[in-house]
Amino acid sequence: MKNQIKLFSLLCLLNIYLSQVFKPDNESNLNFTQVFFNWPQIQCDYYELNIFSNDTLRFQTNDNSILVENLNWGTDYAWEVSGYNEIGELIYIYDSLNFNINELPEDYPENVNILEQDLEHYQPGINILDYESLGFSVGLDFNGKPIWYANKSLFNDRIWATQFLENGNLVGFGPGSGFEFDLNSNILFNSPPQYGVHHHFYKPKNNSYFMLYAEVRYNPCPFECPDNLPNLIPWMGDTILELDSLGNVIWDWSTFDYFSLNEYNPHWVERYVSQWNFGGSPNFDWTHSNSIFYDTNTNIVYLSARNLSRITAINYETKDIIWSIGNPDFMDEVYFDEDFGFSHQHSAQITQSGNLIFFDNGRDNVPELSRCVEIEFDNEQNPQLVWEYTLPDSLLTLSRGECDRLKNGNTLITAGRTGNVLEIDTDNEIVWHLNVKESNNFQVPIYRTERVPNLYPNIFSFNVEEVQGYFGDFYITTLQDSITINLNNKGWANQTYEYKIFDHENQMFLNQQIPINANEEVSTMFFIPENIQQFNIEINTINRPNDLINMLINIIMLGDINEDGILNVLDIVPLTLLILNDEDYNEVVDLNFDGGINILDIIELIALIIEN
Repeated sequence: MKNQIKLFSLLCLLNIYLSQVFKPDNESNLNFTQVFFNWPQIQCDYYELNIFSNDTLRFQTNDNSILVENLNWGTDYAWEVSGYNEIGELIYIYDSLNFNINELPEDYPENVNILEQDLEHYQPGINILDYESLGFSVGLDFNGKPIWYANKSLFNDRIWATQFLENGNLVGFGPGSGFEFDLNSNILFNSPPQYGVHHHFYKPKNNSYFMLYAEVRYNPCPFECPDNLPNLIPWMGDTILELDSLGNVIWDWSTFDYFSLNEYNPHWVERYVSQWNFGGSPNFDWTHSNSIFYDTNTNIVYLSARNLSRITAINYETKDIIWSIGNPDFMDEVYFDEDFGFSHQHSAQITQSGNLIFFDNGRDNVPELSRCVEIEFDNEQNPQLVWEYTLPDSLLTLSRGECDRLKNGNTLITAGRTGNVLEIDTDNEIVWHLNVKESNNFQVPIYRTERVPNLYPNIFSFNVEEVQGYFGDFYITTLQDSITINLNNKGWANQTYEYKIFDHENQMFLNQQIPINANEEVSTMFFIPENIQQFNIEINTINRPNDLINMLINIIMLGDINEDGILNVLDIVPLTLLILNDEDYNEVVDLNFDGGINILDIIELIALIIEN
């Protein structure tokens, strides 16, 4: 290929990959109104996207993708893309495609209200939360308008999303099962059926899954038990399980192995005795853990054991307890002088600054008050209360709850059973307040809430420099054996992209990974080996390998009019006949790319033959 001008015809694999090049997929049904549109490039100065329903939405962009917000629920849409030159002349228009946005669920709550809002100080984004009593999860915008929902019918009529991943999927749990699923509620991972998930299912950045599994073992009845109870009763503790992508257990940790049986809350013994006396045969709810957090930076697992009013830091490598903090009355070993007085807490996690933050329900305290608590540790020693926010009495919740630190320093507070979510700024002023009620005016409990910039952490587009033509008919001329691809990370998460290039025999000759920060573009040049006629490029993010863009590239010699693989005087005759007879031709014949064929193309061909 050296010293030859080549013609590269870039053709996407229509039958296999068409739906992965045009997004949304043709004839798709969507559970969200914030939609990412992507299409193959056209050699043009700008694009126009038209979206048709009852009205036409029209967008112009210089890139071959765009994020469109505020489409309508229960609506059929058609869309098409056109390319225009700098003076507004149409160059090419793609065929129209279709998609549908489903209706909202019938039992969607009627009273979703924003009681306070301050757009200037609100951390922009979508609120991913669950309507716990109704069994499904949603994404709400600043005004409380639904942007996304999970189809609970695919999860045995209950799904509580608790985490939005950087690969664009969600993690949550339903009765006894943990899931990873996409925006359209397609289940991508389901926890093994032999382990019943309760309270938390979680995926850290190492791509494994952590879950809480209730374990029952028979042990002596505590001191407070009356004589009419058996000597041995079923204690219900917790086991943390870590699963790989196939559902295999790769790490475990049990409260029975690391907590003493002397460490229990007498209140829950009394409750067990009461249930026993009324004819029940319950388990003694010993630990009732409700959250796991694995800090991959420090290799520490944090467990919130609600019924012990305790948060425990666990060395992932050794499984040893580093420290426990909480009510010293339920501890054999007290690690710190200060216990901070929290009770029956939820959702212990680590902030970006390395502090411990959690929701203190305040159950059984005097007075009972719910609050957010942030604690700073000095080399795992000397914990200090660095921030707290006490909720008003009307938002007291003795179960559920979460405190999330947002990127702008604000805190997102889920007030559990009260059906309220607050965002407060660094001065503890409310800048956003959501309240959700059912039609009977009962509050809808909300388990957890997460704020994300939008529904798309993992979207990207690309274009090839110096292309001529449009999808299915691209051409590039070059004196070099290379092409350059500009890849644009349009999502809100940093991503690592994988490029794979295969030759005409489907043998991979290049495999490269390139990290690209959020909302940045990187150009990559690929050198093409000699003696290949065709190669195939695949691009995907490593955390979503099946969502790839494929491009097939055929290599054709420019000026080979008679297609004999040789550039010589024998190509001049057929070119001359095409010009004289004014016959139909393809772009291979238009050697100077002026949109027609004439004597100038013969001169260009002679120059190519001499140079060759």
